[in-house]
Amino acid sequence: MHVKYLFLPIILLSSCGGGDSVSTPAATPEAESAPVVKTATSLTPMERGAKLYKRCVACHTLDEGGKHKVGPNLWGVYGATAGSKDGFNYSKVMAASNVVWDDETLDAYIKKPSEFMKGNRMSFVGIKKAADREAILLYMRAKTTPQ
Repeated sequence: MHVKYLFLPIILLSSCGGGDSVSTPAATPEAESAPVVKTATSLTPMERGAKLYKRCVACHTLDEGGKHKVGPNLWGVYGATAGSKDGFNYSKVMAASNVVWDDETLDAYIKKPSEFMKGNRMSFVGIKKAADREAILLYMRAKTTPQ
């Protein structure tokens, strides 16, 4: 007698989906209000630059009047001559370089600092991808240029 009750759930389950149609569950309010998670490809260039710039914050600040860290504060870097920020102890190579920072020179520098300016003290391996460097520079330009 107990054996026939064991098969009842199997029979009930096997009769559940019948047919060839596939049904989809209705959207719930929770699913509709779930936060949108942005992927690297869905970020705006500015958002991507901000995210990538996080690699730099241990050594550099971007704020007007910001303090120097291991590296100099970068406020007003565009158009400035390398090695010219007051209060920062630059390497002799950097101070004597006469490089003026713009998109081209900054791009080459952050690509591989040790190749751009041999003998500088920046101990950063660099950023290989051109699109990553472009996003960082976009972000830096927006954050370090007086409005």
